[in-house]
Amino acid sequence: MEWQDWKCVDFLERGRLPAESGIYVVVDSENFVWYVGKARNLQNRWLGRGHHRYPQLIRSNKKLRHRIYWKTVLTLELDEKEQFYIRLFEPELNGRKVKNYLPKEAEVNREIKRLLKVLNKNTFLFPVIRSIIAGEYTDDLGNRCVVVVTNLNDFSILAKSSRKRYSQKVRNSWIELETYCASDEKEYKPLIVPAYTFQGYRFEFIAVPEIIFYFEDSFDERIRWLQEIDMFDVPIKALKGLGFFKNLNLEEAYGFVSSDNKRTFKDVAYLKYISSDLSFISQESQSFTLPAK
Repeated sequence: MEWQDWKCVDFLERGRLPAESGIYVVVDSENFVWYVGKARNLQNRWLGRGHHRYPQLIRSNKKLRHRIYWKTVLTLELDEKEQFYIRLFEPELNGRKVKNYLPKEAEVNREIKRLLKVLNKNTFLFPVIRSIIAGEYTDDLGNRCVVVVTNLNDFSILAKSSRKRYSQKVRNSWIELETYCASDEKEYKPLIVPAYTFQGYRFEFIAVPEIIFYFEDSFDERIRWLQEIDMFDVPIKALKGLGFFKNLNLEEAYGFVSSDNKRTFKDVAYLKYISSDLSFISQESQSFTLPAK
């Protein structure tokens, strides 16, 4: 973000803000945007300890070195401009409950860690293995794309995340990838792959329960195909390769044909399509890190 059109004061010098109407943006030393607000009088809004976010920001200021960027805006335009900059910057604290501390990680980062923990927590139905990292590839934009194989039941968890009521940032991180898996578009409907995007990563989720059951049925015999790695400090299971895959002989499409005379893909079609691009993640080579906030 470039700040040429803005003026700036250090957080501890907020008393230097002008007695004018305007928009302000609180950022840290790495230009991470924490809060966007408006004020009819910027100086009064930040006078002393009166701002409702002051307790949060002062506790972290020594480490994060907050700054307040501001620009003069006509009073009649404050509401419109505030909403514009909230949409533009997607600040971490706007719309969140006021607490006495700042979160250590951005909300979108915490959500992927939560999902990985849930999808790797064993259940009655899946006592040994619940999800597997198939591998990763790099897309045309340079994003690190991780393909996660799970069971169909857990897609309800992903759906709830994509509709998270109190987190617009998390909702906005979800996208739907459409692919024909290199097949004839006249013959097939596009396959929709839910994906969670953030910080240069994209996690793509596909339901291939046959793979999960393959390892559940004879885990001790087939464990050689698996390894455990740490992804954002979450222990997860990942494939070492797809050599076992040919033994499953899975169909790529359902047997029925839709009313428009097109066939519907199964998620396994995407795994077969992307498999030649996948690289497998080893404990030694993997490095999945997130910013501290």
